[in-house]
Amino acid sequence: MSFEPLHPASRKRLLLGIVVGPVLWLVALIVTAVVVHYTYAIAIGLVVTVVSLLVALVVLVLIHAGREREERRYVDGG
Repeated sequence: MSFEPLHPASRKRLLLGIVVGPVLWLVALIVTAVVVHYTYAIAIGLVVTVVSLLVALVVLVLIHAGREREERRYVDGG
């Protein structure tokens, strides 16, 4: 038995979520840094945001490659 969502998210919504999430974190970090007067926090936040984006990208690429491999295996009758 496999899981199938009732309403799968569109490609546009998925991409929007991937882009908007880190941008919102960055905005929150900048606002906090300005309010608390810690300018180095902006640099740390940028590094954290970029690293999290890169990790997410690598994981998504690996998951996508694995899914395509599984689909090819089942199509080929393996």
